[in-house]
Formats: sequence, C-alpha cells, structure tokens
Amino acid sequence: EYDRCDVCNGDGESCVACDGVLFGTSREDECGVCNGDGSTCADCAGVPNGSSEPDACGVCGGDGTSCLDCEGVANGSAEYDACDVCEGDSSTCLDCASVPNGAAVYDVC
Repeated sequence: EYDRCDVCNGDGESCVACDGVLFGTSREDECGVCNGDGSTCADCAGVPNGSSEPDACGVCGGDGTSCLDCEGVANGSAEYDACDVCEGDSSTCLDCASVPNGAAVYDVC
C-alpha cells in the first residue's frame, strides 16, 4: 500500500517539509530551524554549531593575551613605567640628572 507521499509501505512523512506542507520546499538549516539561515546556532566566527568563543579580551577564537596588562590581568590597568618596570615609578633607571634612561653620569672629579 502506498502512503500519501506515494511511498510503498511508507509512513506518510517523507514528503512533508519542515513547515508541514506536503511536497513543500522548506528545509531545516544547520541549526534545525525551518527556513533558517544558520545564524541561530552560529559561533562568534559565524560557523553554524562551531566551537569558537570570545576570549577574555573579546576576541573571537583568541587566546586571551591581546588585552593583558603587564601583570597578566585581562583588561587590567597595570602599565610599564619609563624604566620598563611593571607598575614602577620610573626611578630605577634615572641618571644623575633624574632623567629616565638618560645619559648623564657623575663626574669623577
């Protein structure tokens, strides 16, 4: 016996589109949405059912290092001073004229 889809011993569902229309053209997208565009299950890179996620810096698929401060804190406020010391006060590289990384030296006389 043929079902409504003209399939011998069928269950009558093989010709029903996802919107319930017999012999319809609607199809489920990669996300399982009828007539969808694949965006409802897309990861941050736009790949349906993909595994990419934003890192702590907000970079899709990033490793979390692009926004680290000098103490290794994501989006932190720690900065290098003029002497290249993290959170330093620029005093460790002063020359005798108090210029960071300056060339002035004490005279031996």
